[in-house]
Amino acid sequence: ATWFALLLVARVGVAADSVSLAPTHWDQGIKLPEAHDRNPDPSIVEIDVTARIADVEVAPGYTVRAWTYDGGIPGPTIRAHVGDRLIVHFTNDLPQATTIHWHGVRVPIEMDGVPDVSQPEVKRGETFTYDFVVRDAGLYWYHPHVMSAAQVGFGLYGALLVEDPADGVGVPDQLTLVLSDIGFDRDGVLDPADTGGSAGMVFGREGTYVLANGKILPTLRARSGAPQRWRIVNAAKSRFFLLDLEGQDFYVIGSDGGLQERPETTDALLITPGERVDVIVTPTGPRNGTLTLRAGLYNRGYGSVEYRSPEDVLTIAFSDEAPLPKRNLPAVHRDIVPPSLAGATRVDIVLTLPPMGRDGKSEFHVNGVPFWK
Repeated sequence: ATWFALLLVARVGVAADSVSLAPTHWDQGIKLPEAHDRNPDPSIVEIDVTARIADVEVAPGYTVRAWTYDGGIPGPTIRAHVGDRLIVHFTNDLPQATTIHWHGVRVPIEMDGVPDVSQPEVKRGETFTYDFVVRDAGLYWYHPHVMSAAQVGFGLYGALLVEDPADGVGVPDQLTLVLSDIGFDRDGVLDPADTGGSAGMVFGREGTYVLANGKILPTLRARSGAPQRWRIVNAAKSRFFLLDLEGQDFYVIGSDGGLQERPETTDALLITPGERVDVIVTPTGPRNGTLTLRAGLYNRGYGSVEYRSPEDVLTIAFSDEAPLPKRNLPAVHRDIVPPSLAGATRVDIVLTLPPMGRDGKSEFHVNGVPFWK
């Protein structure tokens, strides 16, 4: 039936790559809600976003009282096209001042969400309107820049997808995947922002529960052999995700800056905090079988892998349809011209971690100066 549908749409002049190869409702268990665009102008995306505390169910029987954008973890996905004007009317209903920083997006300085640098903090009950043009295609994300590690760890983050319809990828089944973690007790109370002990001081403070689109071990449906395009962002405040799809390949076509010059294939995909990756995966397995996406341990030194185990991220459940034959993936490419170095000034940066002081504390230095100065 699928191949007949492909032939039919080709005859009526619709591109064959616009036809889904996935089972019906394949992403229902994991797809993120999208922000509501209230502006009828097709070149303007205008939305309302409120930061507030809400009870969020991350799995049956697991509910956390989290800090959220519009009541969910992650916040709603903001979708736009290259060249669109994005207007975000932001309201803060949190007990603490906050902002929105547009991670990786080229914006005017006054729209960048960094207090004392670009804009004042948005205090409780206050509003602020972000207004800028999205000039580059790719997956970005939004999060606070006030006590950012704590507020991100409490649940304040969301995806911003800027699409280019002419990118030439041609994979119709697409998923935005926000990876993160969170910590809370049996009563749903968030772990304090300073948990983690000495290992947390060095490697960052990780939450107990790994989340994929705000869920603990959600399920994604697939037809064996049907490619899917995953745009992935690591929104965890410190956790490294070393992804493994039971040894199956990730076909990497893009990263933080959009599409790469050329694709590359790997069976282990490392995504560090704040990083984005654009991949095509072609899950294969038996009818009605399953496949698990896992996050392995990435060795950053003693304390980062000891006494720990890999984490299951999501389950892929195969339909009862016959597997599709292996196909060639699109040879996606992009010409990237290196910037000119004419007139550039060399700057040497030395990162150090001095010995602990009498108070038992130490902090990272940049060129001999504490990193926060």
